Amino acid sequence: MDVLITYQFCTFGGVERLILNRATAFKKHGVNVVIHVGFLSDSGALDSFKNYIKKNSLEEIVKPFIISGNSFFNNDKFDLTLVIDSPQILDRLSSYKNVFVECHTPYAENRRYLGNISKEIAGIIVPSLAFKTIILDEYPNIKSPIVLPNPIPDEFNEVVVIPTFLLKRPLVYLARLDNLKNFEEAGQIFNLFKDRKDLMFIVVGEGSTDKKVISSFEQLGLIENSILRDRINFFQVPRLISMVKKAKGIFLSPSKGESFGLSAAEFICGGVPVLLSNIPAHNALIDNDKHFLYELGDKKSAKLKIEKILENWDSLSKSVSKHGHKFKDKFFIEAWSNFIKSQGI
Repeated sequence: MDVLITYQFCTFGGVERLILNRATAFKKHGVNVVIHVGFLSDSGALDSFKNYIKKNSLEEIVKPFIISGNSFFNNDKFDLTLVIDSPQILDRLSSYKNVFVECHTPYAENRRYLGNISKEIAGIIVPSLAFKTIILDEYPNIKSPIVLPNPIPDEFNEVVVIPTFLLKRPLVYLARLDNLKNFEEAGQIFNLFKDRKDLMFIVVGEGSTDKKVISSFEQLGLIENSILRDRINFFQVPRLISMVKKAKGIFLSPSKGESFGLSAAEFICGGVPVLLSNIPAHNALIDNDKHFLYELGDKKSAKLKIEKILENWDSLSKSVSKHGHKFKDKFFIEAWSNFIKSQGI
């Protein structure tokens, strides 16, 4: 089966990771799928994307390319077309046969297009039941979305603890540095632990090394105990998780909205305890386990829960790992098979 996936740009983001994860699952389970990935532009991640494909011997399964110019695209030669949060591509397709829109963006303003897509589109796909509920609340008149869960590869489920240069226990933030992802609250929570000599802070997200962020961390007195990185390559994320696990650290996400919560799921699968804002997507990731949830804005509660996780890290690492079972790729493959059969593709 030849599948075309189109996306606006190639970044170090969740959509790109999702495509690689699906390809890995197809290869592992022997599913005959070739994914042709068309990006409208390269935002600096295409080389890393291709390197991951090569490193993991996925060349026969994932074939990335840049969609040139503004010409119409002949998607009739593909068995299935998936357009991920890129409505501008829809008008450039040669037909809507077996064309599905995938919505993964947690940004409400970026999914307004769902209210205007053609009724000829075969359907809408989302990554979680929690996000499906949100979408239907916003757009009750659209076709009921199909849920295709995000798979997490074995490289996360079987993270091997490796030697680390981390001399202190890290609190980790891995996301965009914007209002929805709530980086400001992450910094405020970090600040509650600035006097802990045994802790350090890791921030990975575009703009982390900007002067504004550095100045803010200097003013808070955090900079000397912090590592700030704008991005890490796709194949470096499991290594980061391994190092954090070795140092008995914690992943923090104070996000106000998620369609799934891929980074959190990766740390969960790696056995790294998490502290997540109590929003529907996060709640679903850890089955409402209160050890790993706090209410948005309640920084005092966040502090107490982080302290409890640090004190009981070994047992809570085992507990959080159990929540990772639901992300095994076999569940994605099962959902994919049911989807293909239901659509007669």
